[in-house]
Amino acid sequence: QLELSIISEFNLVGADAYKAKIVSSYAFFGYILGCVFWGWLGDRMGRLPCLHLSQALNTLILFATSRSPSYLVYALTRTAAGFTACHWNTACVYAAEWGGARNRSFTLVAHIVYGSVAFALFGAIAYFVRPWRDLVLVLSIVGAVIFLLMLPALRESPRWLFCHSRKEQAVRNVQFASRVNGLLVHKVDDPEEEIYIPASQQGQEMLWQLLRHPRVVIVTFKFYLTTMANVLLYYMLKFSAENISSSPYLSCWLLAASDLPSAILIHFCSGYSRRKVNFCTQLTAILFCYLCCAEEIRLTSAVFCMAFAAISFNYVYLYLAEVYPTTMRSRVTAGCIAVGEIGGMVANPLILTVEIWDVLPFLISSSIALGPAIASWWLPETKGRRLPDHFSETLQIVYPTSRAGETVPLVAPQE
Repeated sequence: QLELSIISEFNLVGADAYKAKIVSSYAFFGYILGCVFWGWLGDRMGRLPCLHLSQALNTLILFATSRSPSYLVYALTRTAAGFTACHWNTACVYAAEWGGARNRSFTLVAHIVYGSVAFALFGAIAYFVRPWRDLVLVLSIVGAVIFLLMLPALRESPRWLFCHSRKEQAVRNVQFASRVNGLLVHKVDDPEEEIYIPASQQGQEMLWQLLRHPRVVIVTFKFYLTTMANVLLYYMLKFSAENISSSPYLSCWLLAASDLPSAILIHFCSGYSRRKVNFCTQLTAILFCYLCCAEEIRLTSAVFCMAFAAISFNYVYLYLAEVYPTTMRSRVTAGCIAVGEIGGMVANPLILTVEIWDVLPFLISSSIALGPAIASWWLPETKGRRLPDHFSETLQIVYPTSRAGETVPLVAPQE
């Protein structure tokens, strides 16, 4: 049976053969642009409207991708699909804001497990649905159905509502969640003194404040480099599935399934260790990437490398939520993931170096990731902290004490 593919259908051979190798870069490029837009929209309009709009647009664009009449249209729809796929970042922020200090890691793990199951199902569906047009169509339908089934249980983040002077709706959402969980809530205390930020102060919660504090800029830069290194390792192995073992379908499924144990390890690490364990998971991922150079253990090493890279990558979501305030959390997280996706764009052409030496992609990617892994050791510790809602709380995390041992003032010096 002749399998329909973009290579055969769009005649990507000879001088056009490179176009088949860079199709994933279109999605990454759209994803980078989408992170900037949806991150801003999530802070501006709320987490839930952003999720609804991006999911609806993503389903429509995937349907249009399955009907692409030419390679140009296919490239454009792939870019648009990447642009609308950024609801994953908003969903991570949304999940983190519903969890307290004790169960925040559990909400993140639950979110990651759903994503891991989706990746594993993708490999299984791709095995039975070979034509790429049918595959994209099936994936769009499955994603839309699952999202529609979850709609009745979704409510806007109370933390975001409190920070935007919508206390009554926030209280109703907390009471709804309490009923769903079988908890009887007679009264919700007025959270004004605890997390509520008056509307007059919301204008101060802008990203340009971040640039006024050098140490905050350095911490943000470390987060960005850490994410980019993890994404580079993750997607380099994902794109190398056909070169890792003799069975590309087995490689693809095992690499996708490696996300499931990583989600369990994230819950264990975040619950029983400090946040700096992220440093150890990154170094472990780099070690297994180096071990991929040995052909005899390449598949096993690749599975472990992707698992630990996924742990470190998803750990950043938890880290970012605990460092940056509610009014800019979505934008900072989206910006971090946007920079991280540059690693995914680099991973795609990096695979071509296999024609020079079969282990060269593993050596280059692991060497690039080593520097950010070491720098992550100096990230601030946030375990057990409540989520910050004002930028002054972020300053307390980044500047825990002055050189003289005195606590840094709540208000920034420029204010």
